[in-house]
Amino acid sequence: MFASPSPASDTDAGSVPQVLALAEADPRRPALEAMLMRMALDDLADLHDRTRSAARAARAAADMPRLFDLVRGMKTLQRIAGARGRLLMAPPLRQR
Repeated sequence: MFASPSPASDTDAGSVPQVLALAEADPRRPALEAMLMRMALDDLADLHDRTRSAARAARAAADMPRLFDLVRGMKTLQRIAGARGRLLMAPPLRQR
């Protein structure tokens, strides 16, 4: 479900990805960021939540290359939403 054939996003730059995984030198990054900047803030937050869930699964599976790409995607989403006045953060940890 979370595997991607390419290190970039899980879809083409023209459509909204299910999760955002960005390679370090992704040639599609400018087009993806332009698309993300046009998205509604709630949609960015939903994409961030899905990407965070995928990162959690990658970490549990010890898939570090995938985790790095997903974290890069989350940071991109946080930067874009932050520039528009919204903070995207993980929910606080629950006390046991």
